Amino acid sequence: MNKHFFGAIALSFLAVSAMPAAAQQAQGAGQAPARHRMQTLNQQPIDLQTAKNAVDSLLLLREKYKDHKFKGSAAGPAGVIEGMKNSDVREQILADLKKYGFDSIEDWVGKFMSVGMAVSYVQRNKDGKLEKRIEEIKARKDMPENIKARLLAMLTALIPPKGNAEMARQLLADPEYAVKVKKLIRRRKPASAK
Repeated sequence: MNKHFFGAIALSFLAVSAMPAAAQQAQGAGQAPARHRMQTLNQQPIDLQTAKNAVDSLLLLREKYKDHKFKGSAAGPAGVIEGMKNSDVREQILADLKKYGFDSIEDWVGKFMSVGMAVSYVQRNKDGKLEKRIEEIKARKDMPENIKARLLAMLTALIPPKGNAEMARQLLADPEYAVKVKKLIRRRKPASAK
């Protein structure tokens, strides 16, 4: 599979803590913060087996279709979905995903992104700094209300549904899956470090 195409999924997995696209929790279903260009990603409650299936299926697809060129015009998860759905191997991809319990490409991408959001939250919020930051912003009297509302929506959207943080902790505590997750979020060295 094209490195750049599935790199988009892995990059999304890595970057979700900086991606405020799941603003449904703070702004209402289907609404991203104003002027936010990414489509809303509605996080879903995920159990541990579904999380493992999401990780395993991405690793399988990345290897199995590594030489295939996928083309999607949209950015982020929407581009991944478009590229897979428009490919000549769509039926094979669907068959692979169904073996892992996913009903469609959209179902898989949504669940995979929910796993990524939860893993990122657990890895980057060990001391509760996200919740502390939310409380700090709520308490600020000098911040215009519209800016405060946008910031709160973006930050609140990064908090996974109840149970997903525990699922992510269990996933990362499993030595086999800790290695697999690490493969997915391999960080690129900055240009200055090369």
